[in-house]
Amino acid sequence: MQCEMRALQEQHQREMEDFAADTKRKLEFKDAEIKEILDREQSAINAMRQEMKDQEKEKQSEVIKLQMEFGAKLARAQSMLVKSQLQPQASGIISPNIYKRKLQFLQEEKNKEIEALRQKVQELEQQNLCTFSEPCLKRKKI
Repeated sequence: MQCEMRALQEQHQREMEDFAADTKRKLEFKDAEIKEILDREQSAINAMRQEMKDQEKEKQSEVIKLQMEFGAKLARAQSMLVKSQLQPQASGIISPNIYKRKLQFLQEEKNKEIEALRQKVQELEQQNLCTFSEPCLKRKKI
């Protein structure tokens, strides 16, 4: 009877150890999986940040180009204005306000795109934080 009891206790102990080892393996696998997902998300965020910087530089160079064009056209318009003041009313003069409005519109568009990209990066960072914190909660329950 005692031999059977010891045998059952040893079998139970082995089963408990096997279960603990299996649980540990599963947790390690989940941790590795989560770490891989986290790395992928971080890479995506970094890529989006780099893309946002590149787009910002591109938009900035476009704004500078437009400012230079505007300056040249404004100077041309002013010289034409001086000439037209000496002559009767000329109909071919383009108002510099058009170029100012176009420049302002492009700057606003650039700012909207930058803000949209920043929001996307924040959303991805939030998702990243959420996926990282959930497994910790599950681990505590086990």
